[in-house]
Amino acid sequence: MPRERGQRFDMTDWLARYLLGPASVAHPHRRGRRANEAEVQRESALRAEFVRVRDASGRVYLVDRATAEATGATPVEDEPTG
Repeated sequence: MPRERGQRFDMTDWLARYLLGPASVAHPHRRGRRANEAEVQRESALRAEFVRVRDASGRVYLVDRATAEATGATPVEDEPTG
């Protein structure tokens, strides 16, 4: 986006255009599409292999289950989706 002489850089415009992307035009309360079989299988595999844990500072992150069990990390309950 070329700027005219004297026009200054607008950070809000840059963020909206390049970082956030296009606006959503769907109704915010509309239900999303259903997951297909491949997505359901992938989600199940990820939940079986990884667990969410909380560190001392309160951040939540994913680790594989073997590491979580070996270190004694306390799993964080998954938030309901939907």
